[in-house]
Amino acid sequence: MKKWSPYLWKLIWIIGLFLLTIISYDIKNEVRVMSASTFSIAPVFWTNFITLFLWGVYLSLILIKKWTININLPLLICVCIPCFLFSIFVPLATILPLSFPIGGIWFNKAISSYFIEIVAGFTFMLSIFNNLKSDNDKKVDDKIHNNS
Repeated sequence: MKKWSPYLWKLIWIIGLFLLTIISYDIKNEVRVMSASTFSIAPVFWTNFITLFLWGVYLSLILIKKWTININLPLLICVCIPCFLFSIFVPLATILPLSFPIGGIWFNKAISSYFIEIVAGFTFMLSIFNNLKSDNDKKVDDKIHNNS
C-alpha cells in the first residue's frame, strides 16, 4: 500500500480540484445573481478575493510533503503579506473609503488579473509548511554525514 500512497494522494487531489472548480463556479454565480438583485457590487469583490485565495491554498497542497509547521519568514514577509494586502485592498475599498496613494494603471492591471490573490494563498501555505532546507542547513547536514 505504501507504494500506491503517492498516486492515491494525487488522484484525491485531482478529484478535489474538480470539486473546488464546481463549488467556486456555483458560489460565484449565486453571488452575481444576488449582487445584481441588490445593486451591490461588494459581495462580488469579496467572493473573488476569498475563492481565489482558497484556490492558491488548494494549489499549494500538492507541493507540501511534510505537514509540520516550519515558517519561512522571508517568503511570508516579502511575498505573502504584500500580495495579501494588495489583493484585499479592492474588497475593503468597496466598504471603506479607501484610496490607494500610489498606483494607477499598473495597479488596476495587476489586480484585475486575479493572480495576486492566488499567489497570496499559495505562498501563505508554502511559508507556513516550509519543507525546503536553506543552504546553511544543507551545509550542516553535509558536515554531519561526512563526519560520521
